[in-house]
Amino acid sequence: MTIINPNELFPTIDFTDGERFVPMHSNYIQLDRPVEQDIYLRAHGQFIIYKRQGQAFNTPDKKQLEVSGNNIVYILAKSDGDIRKFYENNLGNIIENKSISSEEKASVLYKCAVGIARDIFEKPDAKETVGRSQVVVENTIQLLAQSSDAFIQMISLSGHDYYTYTHCVNVLTFTVTLLSEMGFKDPKFLKEAGMGALLHDVGKSKVPIEILNKPGKLTEDEWQIMKQHPEFGAEIVEKGKMPERGVDIIVQHHERMNGKGYPQGLIGGAIPIASQAVAITDAYDAMTTNRCYQKAMSGFRALQIITQEMSGHYNPKLVEAFIRILNHKKDK
Repeated sequence: MTIINPNELFPTIDFTDGERFVPMHSNYIQLDRPVEQDIYLRAHGQFIIYKRQGQAFNTPDKKQLEVSGNNIVYILAKSDGDIRKFYENNLGNIIENKSISSEEKASVLYKCAVGIARDIFEKPDAKETVGRSQVVVENTIQLLAQSSDAFIQMISLSGHDYYTYTHCVNVLTFTVTLLSEMGFKDPKFLKEAGMGALLHDVGKSKVPIEILNKPGKLTEDEWQIMKQHPEFGAEIVEKGKMPERGVDIIVQHHERMNGKGYPQGLIGGAIPIASQAVAITDAYDAMTTNRCYQKAMSGFRALQIITQEMSGHYNPKLVEAFIRILNHKKDK
């Protein structure tokens, strides 16, 4: 059995008898609540049950571990999904815990968000996906409000290659930050906008993979199918009681201020502000990551296209605010 550094998130460790015990800091565990996975301690090279699923991990338990000088516990993981489940179940505590660094919080949150987004795209009809997305969005908003560096840390975790689920997490982070920069601080508004941002492309799960990954230009028939993904997405999330603002974003994130967007060809103020924001963050992130048919361009070039070549497509005040937050990232 190989034991790894507990600060390594979603680690790969050797299997022994089909099992792997993954170390976790006890600070991660939500206090005074039943644990949702068995928790183990390691003593004399052996792993022993400390808390069984359903038993509470209380404040006295944590203090006892601290007194013993043993702040590391273990979960038994048969897959990366078990590790992700642990982080997701304890996410609220991790984000609120002042003893955990903002960098570590961002890493845990990003991993959870990407995992949830992946699950959503693999099982788009699952009703629990909307509820799980709400948890990630609420914690993203909280983390971004806690630290001025959190935005930079979240975006820096993204790779250079485009994956639908990582793209959606990036759009969530950009959008919440952009709307906050514009003065929208109401938690309900940001949560609903964030849910729409995270799930804005969920309808692509209904588009044939050969169209999504086609390296060349789409035929007219293929393009007409691709243009249906906003409406496909709305059909999916309606089963999960998505807030109306979130549904609007999913349907409207390809609408343009000059009426040249789709699917409805809305013009100007007919497009809600949150949908206008996602239109910008979606385009920017797509342009600055490698795709099967296009290499990533620089942030400067992407903004040049947005402000000049696509002038009239986007709300100029939102674009200005977006440039400000990107400059903040650059300055850091």
